[in-house]
Amino acid sequence: MVTAIVTILMFLVMISLHEFGHFITAKLMNFKILEYSIGFGPAIWRSKKSEIQYSLRCIPFGGYCKFEGEDEKSEDPRAFSNRPCWQRIIVVAAGGISNVILGFVLFIFIVAATSPVSTNVVDQIVPNSYIEQEGIRPGDKIVEINGKHVSFYSDIALYTQSFKADEECEIAVKRDGQKLHFKFKPTENTAEYKYTDEGIEVTSAVNGAESDTVLYPYSDKNPKDESLIGTTETETRYIIGFVPRQKDINFFNVWGESWNETKFVVKLVYNSLWQMITGKVGMDQMSGPVGVVSEVHNAVSSGSYSWLYVLNLTALLTINLGVFNLLPIPALDGGRLFFMLIELVTRRKIPPEKEGIVHAIGFLLLIGLIIFISYHDIVKLIAK
Repeated sequence: MVTAIVTILMFLVMISLHEFGHFITAKLMNFKILEYSIGFGPAIWRSKKSEIQYSLRCIPFGGYCKFEGEDEKSEDPRAFSNRPCWQRIIVVAAGGISNVILGFVLFIFIVAATSPVSTNVVDQIVPNSYIEQEGIRPGDKIVEINGKHVSFYSDIALYTQSFKADEECEIAVKRDGQKLHFKFKPTENTAEYKYTDEGIEVTSAVNGAESDTVLYPYSDKNPKDESLIGTTETETRYIIGFVPRQKDINFFNVWGESWNETKFVVKLVYNSLWQMITGKVGMDQMSGPVGVVSEVHNAVSSGSYSWLYVLNLTALLTINLGVFNLLPIPALDGGRLFFMLIELVTRRKIPPEKEGIVHAIGFLLLIGLIIFISYHDIVKLIAK
């Protein structure tokens, strides 16, 4: 029940804010708005003020802001199709931008609650790591990895995901105002997890040399799973080999750190899409509504820190929604923006009925994609 309530609230907040972005910009620029609706299906509440009908509908996973002349011709000068192209671009883009802004606001609370945060400055070199012999020192600020710019710690976490054994990598650091370049091999970091009655015993090894063993007692944040007791898991990843310097969060730097986290999620969305296009990530690894509900359940079941996990999941989802919605895909806001940009360049308006056909086809394809992804989400849940 808690999972269902939290899921509905999350979607209502994200969708209502998205549609409010369209609504408020259109209202400020004097568009003729017919209806502002949260949800789809039959209306459970309606109220008409001035010329606008406000509706709350029974299916909470959607919504819309309906304009006069949006998909048809209209003689009204305030109709959507009769407004200047630059104004229509602002109104259509405002929905996705509102979602990104919501993510930024949520990250302000998340970053403040998780202080201190890691930075891209080296605090310690991990013993037995390859960079120990390359001359990288504590205090060096990492600014590039394999030619990709690094502005905060999350960039490092993203770029090191693709590290492989024995490959030659390049890192650039800032030291005393100078930019220095180093070549190195990624360090093999192995973690063995033993599930005992007392807690999870984690043994770490760096390039084959055992470093330490730590017992993590079970708690609200680390709940006990009886089915895992007596089992062992091993995880291997390839890292640079350093401990990042920590930074305390205060009123003055929380804004910049929150914006960094927002930019990182945007970058992550594009990176995931590129991996999908290039075949590095399969379509079956994407998550749809079923997968989202499963993640919400995990978040609300995480004990005393559940509120923080829910906020973080909401921030990730709303930014994903905003960015994905602005991609040039028919039926999405980005598809509409694409037609408007063509109009802006060619100075010729595309007939609304022809554009409507393209969006209708795109909508059917999106529904098919959602069904496909939901099927794989269900299969993954059954297999657990």
